[in-house]
Amino acid sequence: MPILIIDSPAASAVAELRWSWAQESDDAIGPWRGEPSFIAAVRSWTDDPQRTVWVAHAPDQAVGMVCLTEYTRMPSPRTSAAGSWGYLGHLFVRPEYRGAGIGAQLVDCVLRAAEHRGYRKVILSPTERSIPLYSRHGFTRDNDVMVR
Repeated sequence: MPILIIDSPAASAVAELRWSWAQESDDAIGPWRGEPSFIAAVRSWTDDPQRTVWVAHAPDQAVGMVCLTEYTRMPSPRTSAAGSWGYLGHLFVRPEYRGAGIGAQLVDCVLRAAEHRGYRKVILSPTERSIPLYSRHGFTRDNDVMVR
């Protein structure tokens, strides 16, 4: 099955994927009905110039997405402390399309963009299920983060 991956996708496609993702863990979320207010909220989120979203499309529907958000460090006289880095987030593939390499293709898009932009690093917060995918792309565990 041919999969087309595009950046700058329609907000409605991203909104529908986000809705589907939320449904997986919350039975109270009803079926997707194309809620205009939710699409508008997603459009506002995707319009942030520091954020790039890619969507994977099968012939009949959007089937996966990923986001890369840029963080720019405060200028420093030490060159090792300067520069930007990326946060890879919101990787989601519809359950019926998992295991077909779509997640890997989406991660590849993020890593190519990060390299092109000269990011010093790309970080992410994996789920247990996603760790093998990220490990295959060269990510390693680093436990220097604190959360409140």
